[in-house]
Amino acid sequence: MRIFVVVGKHRPDLYQYFVAGLAGVQQVEVIVDRRIGRENAQHPVDADIDNRRVARNVYDELHERGFVIVRLPS
Repeated sequence: MRIFVVVGKHRPDLYQYFVAGLAGVQQVEVIVDRRIGRENAQHPVDADIDNRRVARNVYDELHERGFVIVRLPS
């Protein structure tokens, strides 16, 4: 399993915290969110509404907490 810690670009303090705290953990990668602001994002017209709802929750969590943890099977 791969684990990504995505940190908001507005939280460089959290980025440094996770990089230092998770150093040496091979299956974890800490990255900075580089998306354009939500108001500029465009969704495909035929996108599945459930996928957008889930994505919105992740974006809200990223904005509120400053980070999200995403787990992906390898």
